[in-house]
Amino acid sequence: SSGINAEYGVALKNRSNDKLFVTQKHCIRILFGDFQAFLDKKATCARARPFGMQRLGPNHYIKEHTKPLFNKLKILTVQNLFKYHCINEFSKIVKFRCPYTLYEGINISCRPTSQTVILTEKSNTFLYEAAKLWNVTHKHILNSTNSLETSTNLIKHRAKTLILLAQCADQDDNWSPNNFVLSSAML
Repeated sequence: SSGINAEYGVALKNRSNDKLFVTQKHCIRILFGDFQAFLDKKATCARARPFGMQRLGPNHYIKEHTKPLFNKLKILTVQNLFKYHCINEFSKIVKFRCPYTLYEGINISCRPTSQTVILTEKSNTFLYEAAKLWNVTHKHILNSTNSLETSTNLIKHRAKTLILLAQCADQDDNWSPNNFVLSSAML
């Protein structure tokens, strides 16, 4: 349920202050953050710190940046994890035509070499959001010849690589809106 519902659409926002993303960043800091800095933050009593380090400066109250941790460990953000699963599930629907009821709702271009999906009216449903992501990424994740014969594992690997490239974009330490957007210009 965590912000993703196939029937009613998507509740996640592509912002760095989304509640689920804030919780994910907190967990990443706890699990993979600078342990010594964490221990130093708990020593707030002046007598607990060595002489000359009794004063707490502004750096003591700053949270550790999580973007370098996500990128170093190749962990996808919640928003990008949703995109990753949309691309993977949509590729399986197109490739295996299963479940057929979802495949019937997809309008693939009639051109012989194209796997582009013709989008219907804009909505907040899985099929619309996944089709948008598919149109941006399918040329980069499918083999150029016999595109639907690309293995599912290779599709997963290439999709994660593309999303991680977008996630690493822009500034080193701060999240920006471009870190949550897959666009053909970035790829």
